[in-house]
Amino acid sequence: MFLQENYQVTRHICPRNCYDSCPMLAFTRGGKIEYITGDKTSGTSERLCSKREDILAAVYHPQRLLYPQRQIIRGSGNWQRISWEEAIDTIAHKILELKKRYHSTLPLCLNKYSGNFGLLHYAVEGMFNSLGPTTQTTGTPCFSSGLDAQLLDFGRNVTTDVRQLLNARLIILWGVNPAWTSVHTMSMIYAARERGAKVVVIDPVYTETARKADYYMELRPGSDAALAILLLQKLAAKGRLTYNSTKTSGADTLIAAVQKAPTDKLLSAIGQQDSALTFLTDLIAQNSPMHIWCGYGLQRHVQGGLTIRLIDALAQLTGNIGIPGGGVNFADKGMNIFPYKIMQKRSDTRFVNINNFAYSLQQLTGIPVRFLWIACRNPLRQDAGLADLQEIWSQLELVVVADKVMTHSAQMADILLPVTTEFEELDVYGGYFFHHVGLNEPAIPPRGEAKTDLEIARLLTRRLNELAPGSSSFPSQHRDEDFLAAEFTPAVCKKLHIQKWQDLYHGPVLYHQQTIPWAKGKFSTSDGKFHCCSLPDDITHLFPSQEFPFHLITPHSQNHINSQSAVTHHLLPEYPIIHIHRQTGEKLHLKDKHPAILWNALAEIPVNVHFRDDLSPDILLSMQGDSQKGGLNLLNAGHPTDLGMNATAAPGIAFYDVFVNIRPQ
Repeated sequence: MFLQENYQVTRHICPRNCYDSCPMLAFTRGGKIEYITGDKTSGTSERLCSKREDILAAVYHPQRLLYPQRQIIRGSGNWQRISWEEAIDTIAHKILELKKRYHSTLPLCLNKYSGNFGLLHYAVEGMFNSLGPTTQTTGTPCFSSGLDAQLLDFGRNVTTDVRQLLNARLIILWGVNPAWTSVHTMSMIYAARERGAKVVVIDPVYTETARKADYYMELRPGSDAALAILLLQKLAAKGRLTYNSTKTSGADTLIAAVQKAPTDKLLSAIGQQDSALTFLTDLIAQNSPMHIWCGYGLQRHVQGGLTIRLIDALAQLTGNIGIPGGGVNFADKGMNIFPYKIMQKRSDTRFVNINNFAYSLQQLTGIPVRFLWIACRNPLRQDAGLADLQEIWSQLELVVVADKVMTHSAQMADILLPVTTEFEELDVYGGYFFHHVGLNEPAIPPRGEAKTDLEIARLLTRRLNELAPGSSSFPSQHRDEDFLAAEFTPAVCKKLHIQKWQDLYHGPVLYHQQTIPWAKGKFSTSDGKFHCCSLPDDITHLFPSQEFPFHLITPHSQNHINSQSAVTHHLLPEYPIIHIHRQTGEKLHLKDKHPAILWNALAEIPVNVHFRDDLSPDILLSMQGDSQKGGLNLLNAGHPTDLGMNATAAPGIAFYDVFVNIRPQ
């Protein structure tokens, strides 16, 4: 904290789970935060993205949850304000009653993920693990397949420092829209163009980033692997693929396989002419260093992991890995330098797949789940298989939701616990793309009776041990500062080039000092080599059918992520907006700005139609979280992707392999 022009200024890291994980400054006067900016001392700018409105509004919004509540009948909306003592006592008694009934703590289930990845927020896992073996979610709905792919290829999940973009001659933005999702990287891309770099966007949708690029290639959804094979095929024919067998394994097998791949079938799959493919091939052959940024969308298909592996091989075999300006950026797991002692990890936790949560619970044998704690998530809005989840919900005896706002899942809770925002708590955050590790210091005291996840864990632990001594081993006597000190071991501090966690009060630091991973061809695989993937006999392409002739693509919105639109929820349309090509819509007798029914074999939901002239005729586009009632995931069967088990212990989910039809209402 420091003073500036009569403001108390505090440091923060945005926990919105975006690429940039922006370091921020909050300016407080008279006990109220008046505005926030980016923290330019971190190497980024003072600019924040459009989500900044939601960030600060969440603190002072009149609908923010500030007190514990109990719902008299689940889903009735009949809420009663209760004290923290009553809330914690109710939860503690139910935990102990279930433990006694089943002679186990496995009926207790935790469903938590990306609403806040601060170190101290892992106190929720720590509290659960202190009770004994419980049921918890594993995996990630975000990037499982891609993580596995790069783990297999490189041996570790590391991204190139974005400043290396300045050294690139060719930048390929493959399935990523940083104009919306990574504003600080866009400044690097602009600077690279000024230095002569060419920018190519490959995407099924003509995004804001595509509008700003030099070249745009429209690709059929899910055909990215086919494009990568075709590029490798043409580059091989030109003699532009090279490798050193002491640093690369499997290259000869992969090159031989792509040369035999059915060119015409693959061209048909991507929906492009050979001339466009030749043009892109020549760009790659003639411009090095080449930097490829793979977005998460292209690995949200059934063969998403294979796609990333083929793109990795494309960069490696053209000599663009381990050099200034080169690389394939996907995601970085640099925050794994921390021991996460606060989690009190145990080997007997019963894990269920977060991407098929309802189905995983249905498949459990033996002791069922009867108690659900939700933190940093909104599964009734975000999960696939929503119909099954709603059925499972009725079998739960107590549902506890810890959140800041009344999400869809909170509306179906029994106990609601209000939690703090990032401006009311001490914590440490890091990112998965930019390499910042930064301090989050409280700018104001918690509003109302909101508490941190850590303080809730302390309260519950103490009450459990009062009722049944020894029930929980969570160290409730530790202060926030004690937990942080335990995470910043000497090894962690050495890695970060600091002496203690308090040094972060001076500003963020980097968890990677090396800006170019895999320099000199040294990889983290077991044999020290880059591992080329093998090519399956048949590349799986899922395309629309006559009955369901449209891909349903649901990317992130510009203004919020998932359920973080809660502060502007009342301003959103009641039903999802479905963008469709104008001519396609007119053929189906749809009308612009009019209601319609979106449907497939799983469900049908009301939507509003918006015509666009820049969409492929077989794509329906709808932004995540951009309506009050939602329901798009009712149409998603939750098909698994090909990879994910190694990195996250669960396969990814093919969010974009959803096929639908639409008709006038």
